[in-house]
Amino acid sequence: MYMETKLLTSSAADLALAAELLQNGKRVIFPTETVYGLGANALDPDAVRSIFEAKGRPSDNPLIVHIAELSQVEEIAEEIPEKAKLLMDKFWPGPLTIILKRKSIIPNEVTAGLNTVGIRMPENEIARELLSLAKVPVAAPSANISGRPSPTDAKYVIEDMNGRVEAIIDGGNCTVGVESTVIDMTSPIPTILRPGGVTAEEISALLGEVLGGKEKAENKETPKAPGMKYTHYAPSVPVRILRGSIAQIESFLAKRENAGILTFDEFNLNTEAKQISLGSINNPKECAKNLFRSLRDMEKLGVCEIFAPEIGNDGLWSAIKNRLYKSAGGNIINATYKEIIFVCTGNTCRSPMAECFFNSLPNKGYWGTSAGIFAQNGQKASENSILSMKEYGIDIKSHLSKPLTPKMIERAELILTMTKSHKNALLGLNNSLSGKVMTLSEFAGEDGEIPDPFGGDLDTYRSCAKEIKRLVKKAYDRL
Repeated sequence: MYMETKLLTSSAADLALAAELLQNGKRVIFPTETVYGLGANALDPDAVRSIFEAKGRPSDNPLIVHIAELSQVEEIAEEIPEKAKLLMDKFWPGPLTIILKRKSIIPNEVTAGLNTVGIRMPENEIARELLSLAKVPVAAPSANISGRPSPTDAKYVIEDMNGRVEAIIDGGNCTVGVESTVIDMTSPIPTILRPGGVTAEEISALLGEVLGGKEKAENKETPKAPGMKYTHYAPSVPVRILRGSIAQIESFLAKRENAGILTFDEFNLNTEAKQISLGSINNPKECAKNLFRSLRDMEKLGVCEIFAPEIGNDGLWSAIKNRLYKSAGGNIINATYKEIIFVCTGNTCRSPMAECFFNSLPNKGYWGTSAGIFAQNGQKASENSILSMKEYGIDIKSHLSKPLTPKMIERAELILTMTKSHKNALLGLNNSLSGKVMTLSEFAGEDGEIPDPFGGDLDTYRSCAKEIKRLVKKAYDRL
């Protein structure tokens, strides 16, 4: 439900008003050194539930509790290991979240029912003053619609959250630009669950052996930290990590239409694709600060797809890689891959299902994309397609439809259509495509077609997805 959102500054009067709102169970968005946070009283279950409502965030994703004073840790945590105290002394205030066993004062709504809680003392002066005035611990995830890039400046906070919360404090640009490092101090060996502004190397230099920090997060059960379970940091157009030399990437982009690419200052790409630099490849702090803003800025340029460079796994680069690869949903392609285009009518049901099933298989040097013969640009996948694919652990919410163009046909190694009428339509345009265009069933060694589920119920879409998955696997085996 839309509400009036107060747009506040960092003045003493506005911070006092924001603190009063927090005390009264309302939601306030405030800046931190990492990203903007969407805060509410961590001790008030109703207030915490309202955070999930504002973000559209699943309630099995825990929240981080923000504090102003070290003394508050004892009010929240059941026990504080000595190594946790070392971390607090060294890195607080700062971009480090420490997971400890919680006291019952922290409601289940904050922790997704876990017996642990993540605690952080932010460094940002506005955040610290607000937390001091509020006199309550504040649960706060990033202040964006769930799954979108985290906001690091107020304009994108307002874009996502105006009308969804009671107040937004404009505190300028965040200085770190990626969320806090999350370390679990309840395990026998300290374990980094999410890389962030404090690096694994800095932590291990202080504590000795530390696990994690570079591994991929699993999606199997309730996570102990935010950002581990669901697709995160994604703009409204698909993001893909592009691997290859400068020459290979330029050749690849020359065949794309309306593409964008994130680069570094040192890269001088000769391409018509829209480019935004993250900063110098020798300055990870600059690149981290610019990452989320660059994704959103690229989205604003109207591109239909975003490519991003491979990222290293050391120091702060680990955090940048974590966020960027999550925004791409783990989709990494090689600039030398051969392209297979799956084609249906509107590119909102069958062909995006086929594309995603194909790309979920081990790579054989091919990359699947999709398009529609009569598709409009920028239509989302149908709701039942999204639900059907979710049952296979595949997220197609960021898919946007696109029409099949002559340039796409030219660059494709193979075009697989859902029906014979699709195939005949393409051959009618260009008979020389006869060796390049086949139905998916035909290439899989079968006869038949995949009927359009459009307008059908969820079971109709499930049956369609099941059949596409089967045929895609058979087609894949014949490559």
